[in-house]
Amino acid sequence: MASFLLHFALLQAAVLAGFDRSVCAAAGPVAQPNILLIFPDQWRFDWAGDVWSLGALRTPNFNEVVANGTVFTRAYVASPLCAPSRACLASGREYDEAGVPSNFGNDYPIKTTTFYKILRDQAGYHTMSCGKDDLTKKSQPGLNGSYHAEELGFSDYLRSSGKMDVVSSKDPHEPFGVFLQEQNLWDVHKKEWHGSEGDCQWKSYVCNKSSPLPDFAYEDNWIARNALTLLKRKPANKPWFLQVNIAGPHPPFSITENMTETVRGRAFPNAVDHTTLTDAQQQIVRQDYAAEIENIDKWIGELVSFVQTSGEMDSTLICIASDHGEMLGDHDDWGKTQPWQGSASVPLTCMGKMIGVLVGQKITRPVSTMDMAATFLDYAVAKPDTGMTSTTLRPLLEGREKSNREFVSSGLGSWRAVVMYVNETEIYKLICCNGTCPGQPRNATHTPSPMATLRRRLVTPSSHLGDCNSYPPSMLPLDCRMSLAEEATMNGGAGPCDNIISDGTNAMDNVNDDIVV
Repeated sequence: MASFLLHFALLQAAVLAGFDRSVCAAAGPVAQPNILLIFPDQWRFDWAGDVWSLGALRTPNFNEVVANGTVFTRAYVASPLCAPSRACLASGREYDEAGVPSNFGNDYPIKTTTFYKILRDQAGYHTMSCGKDDLTKKSQPGLNGSYHAEELGFSDYLRSSGKMDVVSSKDPHEPFGVFLQEQNLWDVHKKEWHGSEGDCQWKSYVCNKSSPLPDFAYEDNWIARNALTLLKRKPANKPWFLQVNIAGPHPPFSITENMTETVRGRAFPNAVDHTTLTDAQQQIVRQDYAAEIENIDKWIGELVSFVQTSGEMDSTLICIASDHGEMLGDHDDWGKTQPWQGSASVPLTCMGKMIGVLVGQKITRPVSTMDMAATFLDYAVAKPDTGMTSTTLRPLLEGREKSNREFVSSGLGSWRAVVMYVNETEIYKLICCNGTCPGQPRNATHTPSPMATLRRRLVTPSSHLGDCNSYPPSMLPLDCRMSLAEEATMNGGAGPCDNIISDGTNAMDNVNDDIVV
């Protein structure tokens, strides 16, 4: 321990003195690797390339990262909603501690130190962010994206708003809207989503027409180009961090004409337990969602290629994840905010062979995306801030440990959930709701929970929800009626919980669908 602390102190002193990392790289693994986090919005776990064998989905670049690194097949978010989830990641804290309980209640509390700020101010990193980080979602990032950017810990930035936030005002109020106005496309874009033509229906999921925007003005493409701009102007001989907050595949599922041509005619699995849309409408939704993901995959390739051609591949840790999933019509539910698998579970993979990340490793035990904060600080040789509960994934990435947590937690509003690995054939999710669980599947079965241990893990001391076991059922007050729900996988190799891709063709199976007690 003493030798580690001495090494840590010497390295930090060297960082502050502005040492040349190329000299250290020649002697062995890079002590402070560059970090590239590609972080799209609303990408559900089982629409992630070859990981779930969804054969109709074409994501060669995501697959390449998986093949050359480590993939987590059961990654959960700390909260399945944009601003809370991103606040949990930024702060390295659980939902009840991160300070952002909803999307528009308040901005990220800048007095709570972010891991970005630690990377910049303590570890000497050049920290960059582009796209919709949603850390100032209530106030929005401002016309030039600078609102609270420095306080959040960014050295350079090209921040912007998410899809619907962009067109939430009469005139542009953030950088992407300004860009559209400069291209004489602002009114075109607003009419697309707010006009009377009805291009997108059913909560903006069924889009009957292609977007009128040209490819260069599509928001995901604009954000990804900004990421390359940031990489091109970063300083030399200094470790860097870049978070690329791509706006898709968040709805509206409005895609360009060229994107439309790539997916029409391909068949994707329909939603589980769905009664609202016709099969034809479901296919439009799923083709458009696939087109957004495949377009993001193209930019994953572009970003990785830039790192490669710049000679920094051996000194860069590359991770891909998302802030939450998308129910995509399962159980007639859309969007996120719910504890069910499609909403709360996301892709997560990291690559960095020369950094120590194992190649071809698949980790099936539950992990939390908020633990990327501690992971990045670990690789940067930086100390987490007091109060951070994020736990490093580095021992898992390098094959030294099988798990970094006893359980994984998630929550939002009226519910809290925990997911716990029991053994190689059993993984349980227990959900505590104040009232009826949101979007509770119709086909849920009722059974006593075998996982009393999980109940004790559900509620943090600061949670307003209360303890699901604090009252016997006969004594629950009317304003605190709680129900418990549990998802279980009895065959770990088959896939988790309520929605899995079974065979990569057109069938999506249910495995031990959500259990309510």
